[in-house]
Amino acid sequence: MKKKLACLMTIFTVGAAGAAFAAPQTEFQNGEVQIDAGAFNAKASMSDHSDDTKWNFTGGVTYGVSDKVAVQYNYSDLQTKSSYGDGNATKGNQQEVNVLYSVRPNVAVYGGYNRIDNDFGGGFSKTNNIAQVGVIAKAPIAPKLDVYGKVAVGTEQTTIWEAGLGYNVTKDLDINAGYRYINTKAGTDGDGNDHNISYKGFVGGLSYRFGGL
Repeated sequence: MKKKLACLMTIFTVGAAGAAFAAPQTEFQNGEVQIDAGAFNAKASMSDHSDDTKWNFTGGVTYGVSDKVAVQYNYSDLQTKSSYGDGNATKGNQQEVNVLYSVRPNVAVYGGYNRIDNDFGGGFSKTNNIAQVGVIAKAPIAPKLDVYGKVAVGTEQTTIWEAGLGYNVTKDLDINAGYRYINTKAGTDGDGNDHNISYKGFVGGLSYRFGGL
């Protein structure tokens, strides 16, 4: 896991220079709060079965403990539509609590707890309690416009990544759009075979900051 994170951090760090402000955060201020709210167009798939996409709420809150450290809570619904009209669509959600550390203005690392509730129908229902570590990196590509990447690995065979663009509308307001992928353990079937489930799709939202010293 450490080798994977080191490689990911090296990839994302190359070319990332100068200050950038669009979500997700890699810089913090003591006492500053960021509120995120948006939508995740999730599609779920497992083995040879997949469901149709459905728009879900996604959001979170980040609080700057210092100029280097922040705590964060994120929530995302993981609901989809059945492809076969049989009602076997996902009905789960994801909740994260992380501690973030700003390594440099455009790079932050984080670690914490991730709870993914998988309910795929058809007998597969499993809640994963995950310990995870990750890295966030950004690079400015135009005035007020950043490209960002976020990658995490964790227990329960979990991998999460997101990449996209963020635009700084004002000093305290950002908009962002990207693509998110989540893969985690879904359970064991009647034959004793392990299965993973993935959720993937476009994501977009708003971020607003206030407070700070």
